[in-house]
Amino acid sequence: MNKKILTFCGFRCDLCPAYVNNIEKKADKTTIRKGWNNYFGFDVPEERITCVGCDQEGYHLDNECPVRPCAKEKHIKNCFFCTFFETCDKLHSRADMVDEIHKKTKRKISKNEYTLFFRPYEGKKELKQQVKQSNKDIGI
Repeated sequence: MNKKILTFCGFRCDLCPAYVNNIEKKADKTTIRKGWNNYFGFDVPEERITCVGCDQEGYHLDNECPVRPCAKEKHIKNCFFCTFFETCDKLHSRADMVDEIHKKTKRKISKNEYTLFFRPYEGKKELKQQVKQSNKDIGI
């Protein structure tokens, strides 16, 4: 079983088809490109579909992410540990993105599409699980 690797906003590198350790395992780059374009409305050239993960130095697929520089500046593991966790617009723009797109999608999403294009980017869900675990750890 793969170790869960969370980005600052709660996305799952270990499930992301662009993550360097998954590039050949998840799906071919043409499928990834078409899915991202279909669901998210962005077209990434296939040769750019790779990412080292937010907490690593190197190539990042999304160089315009507002969350990564903020979290790095604050020296936090992820946004759960930030004072502004509940009210942050930067976090909301990323962590809630998949929920919003899922609501707008009119057709049924297959299990494979969900696995590739939704599950890795359910940041809100992942961070909420972290909140639950933290509360459980301290007895709340």
